[in-house]
Amino acid sequence: MSKDKQLLDVPALVSEAMKRCQKYLSPTPLEYSMYLSELIGGEVWLKLDSMQRTSSFKFRGAINKILTLTDDELDKGVVSASTGNYALAVAEAMRIRLRRATIYVGNDIEESRLQLLRDHGLDLVVFDGDAWGAEKEARRIAEEEDKIYVSPYNDPVVIGGQGTCGYEISQQLPELDAALFACGAGGLLTGSAGWLKSHNPDIEVFGVSPEKSPVMHESMLANKMVEIETFPTLADTCGGGVDLDSITLELCQRYVKEIELLSEKEIEASIRLLFEQHRLVVEGSGALSVGALCKRKDKFKGKKVVVVVCGRNIDLELFKRIIST
Repeated sequence: MSKDKQLLDVPALVSEAMKRCQKYLSPTPLEYSMYLSELIGGEVWLKLDSMQRTSSFKFRGAINKILTLTDDELDKGVVSASTGNYALAVAEAMRIRLRRATIYVGNDIEESRLQLLRDHGLDLVVFDGDAWGAEKEARRIAEEEDKIYVSPYNDPVVIGGQGTCGYEISQQLPELDAALFACGAGGLLTGSAGWLKSHNPDIEVFGVSPEKSPVMHESMLANKMVEIETFPTLADTCGGGVDLDSITLELCQRYVKEIELLSEKEIEASIRLLFEQHRLVVEGSGALSVGALCKRKDKFKGKKVVVVVCGRNIDLELFKRIIST
């Protein structure tokens, strides 16, 4: 399908992804949260996409994309860029196709995450710069060497794959008032929101980003993709720049009510809460939706809400420090 923003049919993309990927995707649990339900005086469910293959939602988009590539395309070589989770997802999808991928990462990536990527059989290139610079370099190399560049978000097929999370929510809890998703570049958010809004137009969908990397938040305010300075954040897989031609902006404008921002202290508190109340090990990005629910609890008072816990690939020492604070 064309990347033309006016033609993008997200529900159709999600339906196609479900048919294509069903044998590789196990529906992730929906867990009731008594603590959060009492907090808002409503009903809160945790969508545990941290339990997806490779420990984050990213496998949904990666497997959908890699399954669409021909053997000839795969033989050219697959290149991508990632702060961690998408790299793991691409590695697993490529393993299923009996291939390896080359992943570009920034030199600010945590050493523990870098080792995790190496352990999963990826050919890694550590770019002398941040994650946004690594993404630009990966695209440049792919074009120069005639390889397949696989975007983590700026691709209708990837967005359709990420949207299978929203499809599962609609099957597990057909009647709900609101859903909250972490938002970096917006692939999970827009794919899932597009499906949920087609299922029930009255559902309100919210994105959540770290204050230190508010790219999509600022882009929605500006009504165009903006390139702004970002800073290291606990929600590192939602950090960094976004393609200036990203198809996710128009989809956010179409489907998303608003994007909430969280401070680093609020992200830490959300990681602790999920461990203390649910014994869940969650990374910073995975805790964003819970943090926004707590921050804006009056907005969700009396409602039936799903908060998506989207990843658990967190450094052990960092996790121990956060939960002991």
